[in-house]
Amino acid sequence: MSSAELTKHITLTVAKYYSEPLKPIQMETVISLVCRKHTFTLAGTGFGKTRIGKVYYCLFPAYKKPIILVLNPLDSLRDNQVLEKKNANIKAVNLTKMNFTPDIEKKVLRGDFAFIYLSPEVLLNNPTFRQIFFDRQFLSKLVLMVVDEAHMIYVWGIFCPSYGDLGARLLAANRVPILLLSATCRPVAIQKILNSLKILPENVTMVHGELTRPEICLIRVPMNSSLGSCHDLKRLFATRNIIPDNQIPPTLIYAPTQNLTWQVLRAIHEARDIQGGHLDPDSSFARCYRLCTGNLDKVDIIDGFEDGQFPIISCTMARGLGQNWEQVRCVVHVGRGDPSSISQMIGRCGRGENNPGLGIMLVETNWRSGKNKISDFQTPMMQSNDDRMDALAITPVCLRIAMSLDNL
Repeated sequence: MSSAELTKHITLTVAKYYSEPLKPIQMETVISLVCRKHTFTLAGTGFGKTRIGKVYYCLFPAYKKPIILVLNPLDSLRDNQVLEKKNANIKAVNLTKMNFTPDIEKKVLRGDFAFIYLSPEVLLNNPTFRQIFFDRQFLSKLVLMVVDEAHMIYVWGIFCPSYGDLGARLLAANRVPILLLSATCRPVAIQKILNSLKILPENVTMVHGELTRPEICLIRVPMNSSLGSCHDLKRLFATRNIIPDNQIPPTLIYAPTQNLTWQVLRAIHEARDIQGGHLDPDSSFARCYRLCTGNLDKVDIIDGFEDGQFPIISCTMARGLGQNWEQVRCVVHVGRGDPSSISQMIGRCGRGENNPGLGIMLVETNWRSGKNKISDFQTPMMQSNDDRMDALAITPVCLRIAMSLDNL
């Protein structure tokens, strides 16, 4: 089949399931996968990278029970993706140590689940799934392996040395293409990821999309108070008697540590003149979501936010970086964080059609052990993560351009 015929066939298939055609980058990625080529797709948050896997799945006849394996280190994101697939009438499961029962094992082998989401730890260390992965019946149905948030292999690799074994495990499924997805990946990170996965650069098709989001307005706010006090957040909110809670746009406030999320709640409730509001678990203004939040509380917070019961969540990266919430209009990032994830955090807002977003970064321009002037950067081409955060705080360049250059 020629390239033109393949493009036409994919277009007709997409028209059966979606009202919108594929974007050029999505089409290029799907064609590369059909040709059984390992593919690394770089595109900004909200671009529609998850749609690529669904379109590729639809190209296979249902009676063959095709299986797509999706690796993601973020548990909350896997749950979110499973929910999206169920809403689209596609059977999916998030395999964890707690829910991997013998009954689920049989369903996985039979091909009852079209999308299987799991963490790298389950893929590498779970003896039950290891047995399933090398089963001929399972491999005969496996059509694609996806590494979502691929940059996390580079970011977390130093803490999870076992990630270095991912390549050997994934390549064991002979002739099954691997799709790597990321919204932010520097060239050094791409090289490290491919080395970790034991994939030669010439054996990977690179698909580059737009990494910035022009519909999001970026504002950098220098911090006047200490990071530990979070008093600078008070400048963002008026008192409740001026603006009621139900008129505040849905907002996510990311803090680098769990302790700081609590201080964020205290500061913004004080700004709203709500005394002791940060201690109220049923606050109609803001609530907290972090790793140590109870499972039932996490469900209540997510459901309450989606239903409009309160407009603000103070959270850490445990909230996940790929949640598809179209109602989020503003994202605030406080202090120092992971440079590779900041653009993704900001990308939580402004999703959907004609839905502009606002990204606010509260930065430390005078860090005690940092580089606080442009002249402090003696080796600009060799920057650590701390150097990149210092540069982001003081750069005179447009932030959107700076983030784009960082990924070149």
